[in-house]
Amino acid sequence: MSKKYSTYNDGKIQYVYKMDALNMQPDNTTSANIQPKKRLSGKSSSFGGALFGEKVIVGYIHKAAGTGSKRHTHPNEQYNFVLQGTLQCDIDDQTVLCPKGHCVHIPAGTEHSCMATPEEDVIFFVAKDTRHGISGPAVDGIEDGPRMHPDAKDGQEKLSEKPI
Repeated sequence: MSKKYSTYNDGKIQYVYKMDALNMQPDNTTSANIQPKKRLSGKSSSFGGALFGEKVIVGYIHKAAGTGSKRHTHPNEQYNFVLQGTLQCDIDDQTVLCPKGHCVHIPAGTEHSCMATPEEDVIFFVAKDTRHGISGPAVDGIEDGPRMHPDAKDGQEKLSEKPI
């Protein structure tokens, strides 16, 4: 592959990122700020890395089967594009399913919770504006672990920090 078309050229700014490999802050100069993969909050099973730009945050997020976030809100709107599995999203007073190849929109300030259905892990691409950050506070103010699906299989509550 020609250097002209590589993902990164030595001594230049990095503009291309392998989203499922955001494991560390690189030594080179990057166009976006990188948040290496980690558990995103104490109220959710979401694990992943993110890129923070001037106006937009994007992330590559994993939720173990049958796990998800407690009900929360944030002032920035959010889009989750599902790459694997199915997200069950409780938004305001509705429960909707968002399967692979579909995108769920969560308007700014809307109470919501999203979890992987118990059948398989979910991987999704998230996009948010930068007004708040990558995760919001639990509605009850307590970050005491992720939400579990009522049909989660035994052992799914034991979350690992496994790589995506």
